Amino acid sequence: MVGALVGGVQFRVLGLPEVVRDGRAVPLGGPKQRALLTLFLLRPNQFVSTDWLVDALWDGRPPASGPTTLRTYVAGLRRAVEPDRSEGGGQVLRRHPQGYELSVAPDEIDAVRFDRLVTAAASALAGGEATTAERGYDAALALWRGEPMAGVADLAALRPEARRLADARISAEEGRLTAAAMAGRDAGLLAELRRFVVAHPLREGARAQLMLALYRSGRQTEALAAYDEGRRILAGEYGLDPGERLREAHQLILTQAAPEPPARPAAAVAVAQVGRDGELALLARELDAASGGTGRVAAIVGEPGIGKTSLATAVGERAAARGVPVVWGRCPDAGRTPPFWLWRQVVRELGAMPQAGAAGSASPLDSFAIEPGQGSGTDPAARYRAYEAVAALVRAVAGQRGLLIVLDDLHAADPDSLLLLRFLATVMAGTRALVVATLRPYAHDAAVGAALAELARVPGFTRLALSGLDTAAVATLVRDRTGAVPADGVATRLRERTGGNPFFITELLRAGTDPADTRPPSTIRDTVRLRFDALPGPARKCLDLLAVAGHELPAQVLAEVLALAGPDVAEALAAAYTAELVAEAGPGEVRYRHPLFAEVAYAELPPPRRAALHARLATVYERLGGAAPAELAYHYGCATGLGHGEDCLRWTLTAADDATRRLAYEDALAHLDRAAERLATRAPSDARTELEVQLHRASLLQMTAGVGSDAMDQACARARELLGLVGPEADVRPALWALGELAANRAEYATCSELARRLVDTADDASLVAAGEYLLGSVGYFTGRLVEAERHLTTAIDHLRTVDTAVLGRQLGRRPVLATYEFRALVRSLRGDTAGGRADLAEAERLAERLDDPYGRANAVLYAGWMGMQEYDVPAVEAAALRCRRIGAADGLPHFVTVGAFLAEWVAVHSGDHSRLAAMRAAADDIYRLGLRATRTITLCATAEAYLSAGQTAAAAAVAQEALAVADRVGERVLAAELYRIRGLATGDPAALETGARLAAEQGNALVGARFTDRPPRDLHEPSAPG
Repeated sequence: MVGALVGGVQFRVLGLPEVVRDGRAVPLGGPKQRALLTLFLLRPNQFVSTDWLVDALWDGRPPASGPTTLRTYVAGLRRAVEPDRSEGGGQVLRRHPQGYELSVAPDEIDAVRFDRLVTAAASALAGGEATTAERGYDAALALWRGEPMAGVADLAALRPEARRLADARISAEEGRLTAAAMAGRDAGLLAELRRFVVAHPLREGARAQLMLALYRSGRQTEALAAYDEGRRILAGEYGLDPGERLREAHQLILTQAAPEPPARPAAAVAVAQVGRDGELALLARELDAASGGTGRVAAIVGEPGIGKTSLATAVGERAAARGVPVVWGRCPDAGRTPPFWLWRQVVRELGAMPQAGAAGSASPLDSFAIEPGQGSGTDPAARYRAYEAVAALVRAVAGQRGLLIVLDDLHAADPDSLLLLRFLATVMAGTRALVVATLRPYAHDAAVGAALAELARVPGFTRLALSGLDTAAVATLVRDRTGAVPADGVATRLRERTGGNPFFITELLRAGTDPADTRPPSTIRDTVRLRFDALPGPARKCLDLLAVAGHELPAQVLAEVLALAGPDVAEALAAAYTAELVAEAGPGEVRYRHPLFAEVAYAELPPPRRAALHARLATVYERLGGAAPAELAYHYGCATGLGHGEDCLRWTLTAADDATRRLAYEDALAHLDRAAERLATRAPSDARTELEVQLHRASLLQMTAGVGSDAMDQACARARELLGLVGPEADVRPALWALGELAANRAEYATCSELARRLVDTADDASLVAAGEYLLGSVGYFTGRLVEAERHLTTAIDHLRTVDTAVLGRQLGRRPVLATYEFRALVRSLRGDTAGGRADLAEAERLAERLDDPYGRANAVLYAGWMGMQEYDVPAVEAAALRCRRIGAADGLPHFVTVGAFLAEWVAVHSGDHSRLAAMRAAADDIYRLGLRATRTITLCATAEAYLSAGQTAAAAAVAQEALAVADRVGERVLAAELYRIRGLATGDPAALETGARLAAEQGNALVGARFTDRPPRDLHEPSAPG
């Protein structure tokens, strides 16, 4: 019936009142319009007066404007139910004098359909047609979406009907249980019956069914206890005696006159992979290819319970039988794990293997094993070196006999583990390793989707989508589990009902469901829920805590949290072991047998109890020690409503620091985002802590989202706002430096100057004064104020010379040391002092060697390349391009590889290969891929000049104009004079040449000023004479 109506209009009151057209809910507006719809549905196809509607809608207290407002509501409702009505009225919501009529077919109202289905089901039950009755009750109950008339049932006019519908629903639930019991399925109904009886203790029929179901399951004592409980409730709370039906069931049990319990399926036996021969063969071929020297990655994707882990286990058994090492990394589906948790498991196992050799103890692998308080922090190259170390470890172990790495439940992996997998996939081809990842469908998860999309572009990637078992495989599974061949049609019906999901089928059989039954529980979770409900209380408490933990737990922790003695925990878990819900994870540790069990148990927990268990678990973890900061932050975060907000913040900040030290920058950012959100709503006294959080965020965003990202915009804006809130006692100088440097990189030069001047004014040590003067000097360079720039940079260098070398070494990455010399080199070059500029670059390189700073070494070479481009010195740029790429690749500094590529293309064009112009433009764009905004006019100027030197004047003019527009927008005018010169030569515009010459003179730009001569454009690629 429901399916037949999908294409038309349906009116629903068994939940939130709504109108559904063509399968989609129609917007109705606010509560008053929903109430109006419900009032009409209370009297369908009847005249309803305006006066009654006004009185009912405002519950007997209508405003003076009630009739007018009612007309507005009616008009809105009419638009919802009849959007295509003709002018002058509609056919559904009709206007009558002094009232209205809602004209609908009875079957278009869900409450009417519910009543009809229940009546038919009750008739079938009375006639002994139990299966037909159960189906009818199921169809009726499926119409419900929540409380009847939700949100409007408190209106006096609607209360009686809402109560009637609620009672009818309870009667239908009881009727369905009675029908199922009559059909012989009461053994599988125990959990549902218990739940119903607890919720409705006066329903004697249901209690009688529970008693008989318990008795037929061999639990006579519990059956009699259920009767005693009912008798006590009736007598103690209502002064009543048990009714006839309850007494009759009691007597049948006492005299053992009830039928014997039905036979159950034979115990489950261990089975091999059923129905997966093709998939197993494909993965075996992948393993063969990998072992032969062509590394591979395979992803097994499928819904929960479809057999992903079982298939990976089968492949692992084949690999192990051939002597191929097999290692596993598992992601728990609940809770929050430490950063790189997936790979920490893998690295730990690989590093312990004799094949690992020196690769197993490489220092970059410390990120996967360190305790909080150690690590490399925000070293730009550290993460790359750690990734390379993992790749080297994989190559070393796989080199002898191959290697299988299984990453189970990849959909639950932390983002940094996904990034490492993406990196490894690019180097797998040269190894003898096969990586098999299992994961659920991931369309809703952007990080997992991005990882799989990138993996798909790597040669040797296979995506294996698991679907349900076919009918023959279902029959085999039933036979293996029950010991009997299913009757004709049983496997087909079971497959249709379960989708061929092997876990679903196995759980149904384990629960004692008859394979021939066409109406088993509707979902896997329903099946699992029934098994939980049948557990005794102490066992359920242990499993609730296990679900809250999200992973295996030692018995000691269970005992501490639940305040139980060790033997009591063991006794409580016995029922869970018997029910095959849990398994031993290790000595003294217990875990769920399947992630779905944990998901169902967690979802069933009432929110207050869930929060209390999170809080108690975190407290015990903190007292016992050993838990990861991320896990403590997660558990306390789930209990903030119980007064653990400070605990959550404290551990969230600790987790962010821990993740940063482990180079898990994405994970660290997630913690910092949560901390910032919490701090933003607190008192101004917390502004200092929030400022530190925003600065930490910004430092990580530079390496992840990019300096020009929206997230960086927000972090910097909020941090600058917080500078005014922290109070005079706070030391904001480190913040001024960090925000000033970010502003310079983001081409926010006015902001950078403001922060730098404040830093100079408040600094009381040489390195901080140097930092402020450096920022002012760099702004002077970018904005074309060259004399001012050289003055500030020289002042900065003078201050740096007073700082001990050892102190400078400790400040690398936190204070300007080498960049001060490098920027002065660029300024001196433009002012015509080429020798002075080269001397500054040489000094920067000497300092980098003395301080053993790989980043500084690379930067000195990069600036030599920039200076060579300013001077059109092709040999200097060629040497810098080669060294930039070599150093960047060796030290894991991708930015220098990118800049080196741009410099190399520039050299190629100026050496006569004009076919490289497009590649040069693309290489320039790559430099800004992570959002760098400063220097954009410099690369555009170099590109425009390259087009001009190639004789492509139109392109040269267009790029020069683009650069001038950027210069005007952000104030980056350092090469504006050169851009006017290029545009003037490209277009033959003397005014542009005149503007450029005047601007060069105003800026003190002697290098560019000397170019405003009559030299022909073909000589532009040759080096200009200094000064």
